[in-house]
Amino acid sequence: MKTKFIFASFILTLAILVSCTDHPIDEDGLLISTQSKCYIGNFFLYGPDHLDCLVAGSTVIDTVNCTINAVAKFGSNIKYLKPAASLSIDSKLTPEMGVWTDFSEPRKYTVISGNRQIKKEYTITVTLQGQ
Repeated sequence: MKTKFIFASFILTLAILVSCTDHPIDEDGLLISTQSKCYIGNFFLYGPDHLDCLVAGSTVIDTVNCTINAVAKFGSNIKYLKPAASLSIDSKLTPEMGVWTDFSEPRKYTVISGNRQIKKEYTITVTLQGQ
């Protein structure tokens, strides 16, 4: 009985050690995976009221040419908007979104794949509705 307990404890300890192996992480503390896909799937812009200020159905994301063209609702202050985006699995974006940003000129963002080997630079252009 004592031998079975020791053996079971050994197996449990071995399982815990194997499950805690080191996985590669990048300089931001994010897991580096085997994912090679690299794109922006959706794009959003929020105003100071934290509501989406894009005209519904107006955003065009071109994953081939790496461009995003969006139209902000009339009256939006395009110099003070907070962008957000959905990315391909395990990808990351630089510079980070989620901060107040001036979109009066096109902005460039780089999507980096999960395996950190593919980079695509997107140009985001925002125009004001009616212009």
